[in-house]
Amino acid sequence: MFELAPSFFVPEGTFSLLIAPDAMLLDAVERQLRRRERLRVLYVCGNYSRFLSCIDRQCPDFGIRRAFTVHQLLTILGEADENLILIEHDATLYDDAPDLAGQVSHACTDLAQAATVIVLARTLDPVLRLMSARAARVVYVRHPDPVAPRMMRHRPAGPQAAGTQTTLEGF
Repeated sequence: MFELAPSFFVPEGTFSLLIAPDAMLLDAVERQLRRRERLRVLYVCGNYSRFLSCIDRQCPDFGIRRAFTVHQLLTILGEADENLILIEHDATLYDDAPDLAGQVSHACTDLAQAATVIVLARTLDPVLRLMSARAARVVYVRHPDPVAPRMMRHRPAGPQAAGTQTTLEGF
């Protein structure tokens, strides 16, 4: 299992989106690579990687593939046979083909039948919103705002309007 934070695991055999501050994502990747029960890990990044230069790549079962286009990403996902696939989200891959986000999410879902597939991102963007419809789990950890204190929001008592939805805030 992939551990995002102590006592918070991503289930095996799922396609998940993890949206969190870079430090938390990098720490989670490093923790996975240090685990004793090693999985074969494939790390996929795009044109620009925020993490690759920081990751200890001494793990023998750690592979790296780079996609410069969304078509290359689809090929990489089609060829993957590792137990854990970590995809560092790069929205620039979809600049020329934004309509392929759905195909990527389908490929991730298909791959998750035999592996754990996790897309790592710093922020939620339109591409990830499309992909989230197919993901088994979407985890959003918001970076705490040190300037503004958190205030409780109270809503007036009474029935909720039809068609509204209440969601949890990021933590």
